[in-house]
Amino acid sequence: RQQALACASALSGGPLRPRDLKQAASTAGAILRANYYGWFERIDKGVYGLTEVGRQALQRWPQAVPGDVEF
Repeated sequence: RQQALACASALSGGPLRPRDLKQAASTAGAILRANYYGWFERIDKGVYGLTEVGRQALQRWPQAVPGDVEF
């Protein structure tokens, strides 16, 4: 789920290709294609976006922004 959330977080800014998500999750292509949680949608050939369910998941499990420090 952590890698799927990383992909969802990256897609929150708009549709991307799996290769653009490799830094967020090494298996991004498989995660987007499998779409186990229903968070992703195929926008065009090789381009994926975030569904409303995916946006809700990001609200439920917010992702820490790199560099953020909690005290």
